[in-house]
Amino acid sequence: MNNTTNLGEKIVGMFNDVPLNEKEKELFVNRAKEINKLTNISRFMQKSIYGIAGETGCGKTTLFNMLKFSEDIKILIITITEKESKEIIIADILYNLCILIIAEKKFKNVHSLAEKVLMFLKEEEIRSKERGLKIGKILEGESKWTKISKKRFSLSTIKNGLKEIITAITKENKIVLCIDEIDKERKEDAIVILDSIKDIFKCEKLSCLIALPSIMYAQYLENRDKLFSEANLENILKDILPINKMNDNEINEVLTKRTKSFPQVLPQEVKQIVIDFADGNPREALLLCQNSMLSKKIQNGYKKEDFILSSNEIKQEMGKFLWARVNRLNFSQREKEFLEAIYENDIILKTDLINSKLPKIPTSTINKIIKKFLANKVLEETEPDIYKINRKVQLFYRYIGF
Repeated sequence: MNNTTNLGEKIVGMFNDVPLNEKEKELFVNRAKEINKLTNISRFMQKSIYGIAGETGCGKTTLFNMLKFSEDIKILIITITEKESKEIIIADILYNLCILIIAEKKFKNVHSLAEKVLMFLKEEEIRSKERGLKIGKILEGESKWTKISKKRFSLSTIKNGLKEIITAITKENKIVLCIDEIDKERKEDAIVILDSIKDIFKCEKLSCLIALPSIMYAQYLENRDKLFSEANLENILKDILPINKMNDNEINEVLTKRTKSFPQVLPQEVKQIVIDFADGNPREALLLCQNSMLSKKIQNGYKKEDFILSSNEIKQEMGKFLWARVNRLNFSQREKEFLEAIYENDIILKTDLINSKLPKIPTSTINKIIKKFLANKVLEETEPDIYKINRKVQLFYRYIGF
């Protein structure tokens, strides 16, 4: 690979959206309080499950990667990859846990047990595919069913294996078990999964941290004394730690640290547009910058100056996302007029909307529009009859428009 290619990869790579690890601490921004609390939970709590709730891209995986302990505590991070069913997810947790154990010398006394469990899981997968193949041949006369056959594990067998493994590794070590990517499941599915394995994880010398969908924190606060239809969340989790959005200054710091070796790539006016678009989510900022850069027409023999982003390039890339978002909402002409009149307001009072007749829209129509916008999250009711407009919609009118 020549030096020119290396240069291009380095510049575009400044905006790679991957979780940070301990070696990249210099890029870490404003999660010290969360790290401190998670560290103390891990050190001093056992027989407990804590949720880490935040929207995708807010940095939950990075928090897991940054946890380090001086005491005799071992941290294991499991990333769920198989998500076809509750049984498959729990089997995937067990599978990945066994892989981590076999790779860790500290657990050499448990290696044979982990290898035995792995062998069972692999044999079950093969038998399941063979069953799918046989049924496919009978019904279709060919073997194409092998591509869609499902793993068929007994839930009780998987849970027993998981319990056996966890009991073995906690005999001599305090374990912090972090489970990532369960936050990609729907809230209801995540609750069902956690309810199935809660008793296994609530054991001596084990602290469990689980990444959860952001909606679960709000639901958790609203339903402390109520039952979800699937399970009582309070009976599953000790508590939920919210990972909140970053503010604009923190997103600015993320971008400044990322572009330290070549700050000219993001002129200040361009950076401000990126910050507006991110709306507190660092992943949104990084993806917008990288996609804008990848959309450039960069000739052979390029120089690093060829990667400098302009306002038009950022707006064009941002517009692709915003158009898709706004078009899905199917605004009527009246609704477009309504938004055009209010989009510059950060805080909007319902009384102001009604009294102003924006723009000459009957009160009954305004009430219908408000109801629809609240349902579609175009407006958020921050306090009774006080609204905040969705930032992505606001940006559409500010930079793109119909």
